[in-house]
Amino acid sequence: MSADNEMLRSLVREALRDALGGASGASDIAKALAGHTPAPKPAQVVEMVSLSTDSEVTSFVHRILDLAADGKTLSALRQGEIVFQLTEQAKANGATNPGTTRIDKGAVTESTIRKAAESGSTLIVGRKVVVTSLARDKARDLGVTIVRESQQDNQKGSVMR
Repeated sequence: MSADNEMLRSLVREALRDALGGASGASDIAKALAGHTPAPKPAQVVEMVSLSTDSEVTSFVHRILDLAADGKTLSALRQGEIVFQLTEQAKANGATNPGTTRIDKGAVTESTIRKAAESGSTLIVGRKVVVTSLARDKARDLGVTIVRESQQDNQKGSVMR
């Protein structure tokens, strides 16, 4: 048994020597520990957020502002002690629906605008897509952005509202 203990001690010494940059004696280890900076603390708080609609983004911004009002919490935010992660559903929505709905043919109606408003989408419409007058009015009322495909490609022109 003593051979096993001695082997274990030897392995521990070797591991310490490697971790402390080659220090071998007690005084070398003390010097190495005095100059050694501790590893940063891991995040203490993880908040899951979903940012798939405009209202969720607004709520998130308000949450950040509320947290930042307290100096101690603001410091924790800056030091990475409070971390925000997207929910799995938000990650899946971001991969499949990044907040835009594309319409390549046909007409954009009031109904289409209502659905876009419910999902928080921006409509990207093709060059030949017709946008009815009622749809434009409804988009303006509900805050839905309509972008013509040619405008998105070359960034010229104005966004329909």
